[in-house]
Amino acid sequence: MKNYNNDFYLFKQIKNGHAKALATLFDKYYEPLCNFAFLFLKDTPLSEEIVDDIFINIWKRRKELPILTNPKAYLYRSTRNGIISYLRKNNPVFSTATIQDNHTAQQLSDTPETLMIRKEISEKVTFLLEKLPAQAGLVFRMHKMDGLKYKEIAEVLNISVKTVENHMGRALRIFRLMYEENANFFDD
Repeated sequence: MKNYNNDFYLFKQIKNGHAKALATLFDKYYEPLCNFAFLFLKDTPLSEEIVDDIFINIWKRRKELPILTNPKAYLYRSTRNGIISYLRKNNPVFSTATIQDNHTAQQLSDTPETLMIRKEISEKVTFLLEKLPAQAGLVFRMHKMDGLKYKEIAEVLNISVKTVENHMGRALRIFRLMYEENANFFDD
């Protein structure tokens, strides 16, 4: 039985030339990686182009593809590197510090009521995330929305695990404080 849910297995299959494994990996990570790129670029087509290039390069270089213990972190790191490369080429004053400073939700059926509920929840989460410091917001999104572990986030952002923990702690403290100060907004 083929286990197409296991990222390690998918990378191994891609290395062996199985296009279906690449398609499965693409379907699983395309949207979260585009969302991640959008956080930095604020440009949907550009974010999609960078993520597309990552999957194209994986396929082109499949024979040299390392068999990774953490393919998810590799994909996020590749996206981060693609963003940095783009910004360096198109913004000469860009540095990697810029990226340092700067969801998969359960699918509900698309009835008018669930669409409205989803929109309200999204607006409330966006409201909270915009109030967070940039790095804390990014770490929170990567952990809670994209499902990355602290170690994976640390690898992708090139920071220590302790720094990731500090950012998550800060984000959660701010969320709690904002909830207490704006309870009426969230209880609607």
